[in-house]
Amino acid sequence: MTTAATGLIWGLMLALAPAAFGADPPPSAGASDPAGAAVQPSAAAAMPAFPLSAYSAFGSSLAQTGHFAQLGWSEAQFNAFLDGIRAAFQGKGYPMDDSSRQLTLEMSRRIGEIAARERQQAAGAPDAKGQLEQYFREMQKRLGLQVSDSGLGYNVQPGRNGIRPRPGDIIVFTCNATAADGTTKLPQLSSENIRVKMDGMLPGLMEGLQMMTVGSHAIFVVPPALSFGQGPWPEGVERGSPLVYWITLNDVIAAGARQP
Repeated sequence: MTTAATGLIWGLMLALAPAAFGADPPPSAGASDPAGAAVQPSAAAAMPAFPLSAYSAFGSSLAQTGHFAQLGWSEAQFNAFLDGIRAAFQGKGYPMDDSSRQLTLEMSRRIGEIAARERQQAAGAPDAKGQLEQYFREMQKRLGLQVSDSGLGYNVQPGRNGIRPRPGDIIVFTCNATAADGTTKLPQLSSENIRVKMDGMLPGLMEGLQMMTVGSHAIFVVPPALSFGQGPWPEGVERGSPLVYWITLNDVIAAGARQP
């Protein structure tokens, strides 16, 4: 393996360490080349025993830190990459030719661009916060919203009785969701007579539904932190954007009550 290829792999591994353990890696005492030190017999003998699941998690973290999912590789290309790592581990590494050297440079360039883009996005986070605040001010005027301490925008109209859902209850409700503009429909998040346990709701909706009574109508403007947050977002829904939910609460089945 060439110096460039070794540098790429070790660059990914060294970048992983602070993210995985929450601190900067300690300086190496007297070690000159980390790639060379890693293959010394003494290092292998000193390796403590870890469960195989820890190695799997380490591999997943390395792939995430290396932005492999964002490189546009096919399944066959990724499998070939794994074959090369396995061959090198067994002492039978593939030789580097012109195409593999070009690939190494190209992957280094792409990973650098992705990392730079993420740093730029992180630097722009305060501006994104300001934009979100401005958006909520506009929606407050447009929809007559109030805003809770958590950041949930809500406008709840009275229902026909005083029964409010609580965590653990099962609710039946109708939901029409739109994008942040309040008009673009999101059918993947909308349905009629949804029957679900309160505990399975998005944090913002769980908070908002507890303000409602059976038969009431409400508008909830949910900031991203109270919807899908840092997790996976539904296909076709803009990641990191506020969502608007128009909800009618049809029924509440108290926890422990006999269900029809």
